[in-house]
Amino acid sequence: MNSLDIIRMGLKNLWRRKLRTFLTILGVVIGTSSIITMLSLGFGMSYSFKQSISEMGSLNTITVMENYDMGNRGGAISQKKVYLDDDALKTLKDIKGVEAVTPVMDMNMKLNTGKYTAHINLRGVDPKSMEAFDYKIEEGRLLKTGDSYNMVFGGAVKRFFYDEKRIRGPYKEPNIKPLKDKFTMSFNVYDDKGQPKGGKPMKINVVGVLKEGDYEKDSYVYMSISEIEKLKKEQQKLEGSKGRQNTNKNKYQQILVKVKDMNEVADIQKQIKDLGYNAFSLNDFLDSLKKTAGTIQAVLGGIGAVSLLVAALGITNTMIMSIYERTREIGVMKVIGAQLRDIKRIFLFEAGTIGLSGGFLGIALSYGLSFIINFLGRNVNMLGGPGSGNTKLSIIPMWLVFAALAFTTLVGVISGFYPAKRATKLSALEAIKTE
Repeated sequence: MNSLDIIRMGLKNLWRRKLRTFLTILGVVIGTSSIITMLSLGFGMSYSFKQSISEMGSLNTITVMENYDMGNRGGAISQKKVYLDDDALKTLKDIKGVEAVTPVMDMNMKLNTGKYTAHINLRGVDPKSMEAFDYKIEEGRLLKTGDSYNMVFGGAVKRFFYDEKRIRGPYKEPNIKPLKDKFTMSFNVYDDKGQPKGGKPMKINVVGVLKEGDYEKDSYVYMSISEIEKLKKEQQKLEGSKGRQNTNKNKYQQILVKVKDMNEVADIQKQIKDLGYNAFSLNDFLDSLKKTAGTIQAVLGGIGAVSLLVAALGITNTMIMSIYERTREIGVMKVIGAQLRDIKRIFLFEAGTIGLSGGFLGIALSYGLSFIINFLGRNVNMLGGPGSGNTKLSIIPMWLVFAALAFTTLVGVISGFYPAKRATKLSALEAIKTE
């Protein structure tokens, strides 16, 4: 018998017992859709975690701080205390895989424009590194080297302004035009009576506004770090003898390190810790969430696998029942000269067809369920808070589709192996006598 004869005979046998074939395929459909949908929830969970965390800041950025507990950190223990200074900048930039480095210095200031006031977090950065650290401009431009009293607003800063004379009442967003309005800036310094002594207000220019959406950058106002250093000295003069004595040997409060490849963040972070610094990245949080998602995915996949196992038993049962019903037919085939391997191939083809058909329909059902889940959960944020409106709780990667098809077909063939082997062992004479 050639392959075409086997295919034609197998399909004819399946069609002859339409109801039983349909019910067996239905079992495979349920099992396939269960395992795909369960796994897709795990993939969707990992994706949602990554998306939510990336909105907090860059996953390629490492924040370097002073290590206050030298004796208890992991890795090689350095006996020499290290500080956040220019030497640290050079050392960190020389690490293989580092794309850019910028020092960070923060201070609280007060901004005024017309009748509006805002208390802001002023952050000093290296203007040359802003593009490398993914500061995306909405209007205007980023900082340039040599900018004096020029600043860039984070995406949410405009909403920080308020009318001091109308604090009470419903909130009304101020009509602020950063690139057109005139701004003055003063220090948040007060005397013993609580009266401000911020010195003479400084005229400043807003040269750009960042795109909103990056929580890490939205709430800061950015200036060149060289200007921040000057402002720090002026603030200390205003505070006078009652100002805190600066005994800190760190020139900068933080150093940000941009890594070229996200896969190298963990390794570079370990190297930085081994140098004696404390280092943190959002990948620390993401790795923990991925482990949780992986555990949940394994449990959900196990539940789906049970359904597919039940479907495999259904295929085996269907093929064994088919042997009992077709005993005489098998005997006739043997008598007229059909080879044992051909009889075996017919049964394996039927079982594989059931598995493949169930796989196709199960995948189609999985996509339907995935669409419904994503539609109902589009506003869900896996880390809490408002959703973005395009959250994907269920993701079916293409490799999973092909793997499911191959797996269900293989399950069908394996499930039909025992019945096929049993059919070949039937005695031809005994089979013919069977009514």
